[in-house]
Amino acid sequence: MAEFDLKELLPCYQEVAILKYGGSLGFQRLEKSMEAVRLGREEFSYHHLEMLKKDNLFPAWWKLPELSESELGALKWVFRNIQPRDAGLVQKLFDIFKSIEIISCLLRVICPQHYGIYSAPVENLLSIKAETPVKKYLTYLENLAELQEEYGLERIADVDMALFALSCLLNESYIRQNPGYNQIYRDYLERPNLIKKISARNALRHLRQENVYYLGLAESFLETDPEIAGILAGKELEGLINKILASLQTGHKIYSPGTMPEKLEELTRRKFFNDQIKEDLQKWWDTRNDCVHLNLAGATVDQLQGLRKRVREMVDGLNQLKEKIKL
Repeated sequence: MAEFDLKELLPCYQEVAILKYGGSLGFQRLEKSMEAVRLGREEFSYHHLEMLKKDNLFPAWWKLPELSESELGALKWVFRNIQPRDAGLVQKLFDIFKSIEIISCLLRVICPQHYGIYSAPVENLLSIKAETPVKKYLTYLENLAELQEEYGLERIADVDMALFALSCLLNESYIRQNPGYNQIYRDYLERPNLIKKISARNALRHLRQENVYYLGLAESFLETDPEIAGILAGKELEGLINKILASLQTGHKIYSPGTMPEKLEELTRRKFFNDQIKEDLQKWWDTRNDCVHLNLAGATVDQLQGLRKRVREMVDGLNQLKEKIKL
């Protein structure tokens, strides 16, 4: 099994774009036309926007807003010697054009070395989440730079095009069934790679920001991955029990129980829990252990449904118990 190499998809971009959308923007022509703007030899003007408007496919995806004279004037020299991931420039352009996709396209054709086009397929592929469109785009550019270094692509725009081609392979079966693309598709699915790591990192960072506690995270995973949900709920259970034991400590050092059954026995002996709560907690801990130790890769649908039901009971029960205890 070969390692996945994103670079292999760059030559596929044009053909994949034709299969998916009937073509792509005339990048070579547009890059050449915008080069003088980037080098500071020519001021940016309405003439350059017209070049985009007259591209065969640009109007099919985006509509440029009508800009005032003052807005056009503000753009005259902003593209001269553009630096990578220029947050101030991106924000300024967004304030004028009101569309992150349009400004990403403009930046990409003016400075392909440092910029790429932001679109829904690549946003979904990398699981990008942020508070504003500008922050989303800046995150995307950071991700592209990371992938550029990993796969040795010459320009950020090349990484963007290769990612777009990959998203088409993943989303369209009629494209990936092409013999020339199928092996690349299989290599991507069957081996760990940086794209998957970045996607997971972006998604989990967002989940963690929205769910401060393990139970919140557990509920987020419950439908798609009850195994992970059970492990996360187990972390909540363990933390809760340890917190209760710590709250009962006196000035005198006492024996600290080691295993979960010993801890539950100690709390029951101290009458913090009754026998029914102890039994429930032990049952939930057993569910956690099953999630950690059972091989669920080959589990049947019924087994997964059964585990999901047990984890749901665990999460609901812990939520109710935390409400009662309120440490």
